[in-house]
Amino acid sequence: MEQTVQTVTEWPRWLTLKDGARYAGCAVNTFRKHLIATGKVKAHITSYRTVYDRDEIDQAIENWN
Repeated sequence: MEQTVQTVTEWPRWLTLKDGARYAGCAVNTFRKHLIATGKVKAHITSYRTVYDRDEIDQAIENWN
């Protein structure tokens, strides 16, 4: 019998738009329309790029109405 090892992918705290959508399990346009445009997830602008907080995404998904 062969044993398989499951790996857990850890997501970083700050995610790009594409990674944030993938983390939330939706398309980029859905992420923009339902999470960012409604103010549930805020864009944080750094000197290099715009990022989204993984904890805010978790909170938005938990409180989805």
